[in-house]
Amino acid sequence: MAFLVLSGCLPSWGTSPTSTPLPPTSTAIPVISPTPSAESSATPAVSKPLVIWLPPQFDPENGSRAGNLLKERLTAFAQENQVEIKVRLKAVSGPASLLESLILASAAAPAALPSVVVLSREDLENAALKGVIYPLDGLSTAIDASDWFEYARELALVQGSVYGLPMAGDSLGLVYRTGNLPRAPDSWQEILDQRYTLTFPVQESKSLTTLALYLSAGGDNQDTQRRPLLEEEPLTTVFTWYRNAVERAVIPIWTTQVETYSQAWQAYQDKRTMMVVAWASTYLSDFPPDSLFSPLPSMGDAPASLATGWILAVAEPDPQRRALAARLCEWLTQSDFSGAWSEAVGALPVRPSSFPLWKNQSFVPVFQRMAETARPIPSNDVIAVLGPVLRESTLEVLQLKTLPAPAAQNAVKKVATPGVK
Repeated sequence: MAFLVLSGCLPSWGTSPTSTPLPPTSTAIPVISPTPSAESSATPAVSKPLVIWLPPQFDPENGSRAGNLLKERLTAFAQENQVEIKVRLKAVSGPASLLESLILASAAAPAALPSVVVLSREDLENAALKGVIYPLDGLSTAIDASDWFEYARELALVQGSVYGLPMAGDSLGLVYRTGNLPRAPDSWQEILDQRYTLTFPVQESKSLTTLALYLSAGGDNQDTQRRPLLEEEPLTTVFTWYRNAVERAVIPIWTTQVETYSQAWQAYQDKRTMMVVAWASTYLSDFPPDSLFSPLPSMGDAPASLATGWILAVAEPDPQRRALAARLCEWLTQSDFSGAWSEAVGALPVRPSSFPLWKNQSFVPVFQRMAETARPIPSNDVIAVLGPVLRESTLEVLQLKTLPAPAAQNAVKKVATPGVK
């Protein structure tokens, strides 16, 4: 028999209680491993459970449909591979977050590392560069299959190497009230002409909304040497629209105080605005009956939606068990599971084959178009440079302190010459 041990949601930053370890089963698990060390080969791989770290929203014991689907999936893997699985919930941020716990365990207690961990794209990049997760070279070729959306495939790559398998996606889009707008606006000019009010988190440090519009206007975020880059013409296009939007009261002045997408969403829920830039996961989880979701309109020929997601990565310290950990990653990303689970958890699918398994087929055209056209958020080092500059310049334009062209020129100069004020 096989067993599955699942822990409850943690009320604090501590670790969850564990159960008494189960004795080894008599059937060996067929594990294909890299060259094992003497220490790892002394203990049979089956004698230890696979431990998976998850963010709280993916808790398989929360009683939701998504939780039940994940619990059943983990149980099926445990039974098929005759292995015990333990789940630990870790915070998304803070001193005991998924990433910080990985870093701490890797340095001080490698035996406490999980076999598999689910990381945000931002944390996956940091974990890979810090060497606390393993590339999937030699462990899995699943990412080479054709059944991935391109944005999802790129989420799994760090500097050209595969460091995980995408489990759930998310993308910025536009939520609008159907009582005010019979359909999604086709362009930003239409929003200006019709004076549809819009809000987004202007104070957000990454300035993802402005970056999305800048990229859609044809701007690049890196030069030929992969250094952060802003270009004046497309940025001026965005800032000109911002200026017109403020002058026509399309962007309310209070929007300049909004810091997070949660705050922007709350303002929309309070009916302070007709449209809001929001994450697909927020809409799919909340489901306001008077609203619909659409991709962000483009300011040029390129799509505007920026995507991120959650990726399954291997952190197993025992070389003999990494192949089994990689197999669990593959198991949790197969379309027969991810289709129903992505809808239940409120995520953008990572595979085209997932959409036919959604119960609400009326949503499929919009979210499929978004998944097909979304581009991943740029790397952490690029965001760290561009985000603050775009935030400051956007505030100056929206507060009517600077005209669009000078604001764009100044932003380009700051990125090209770090330290210039």
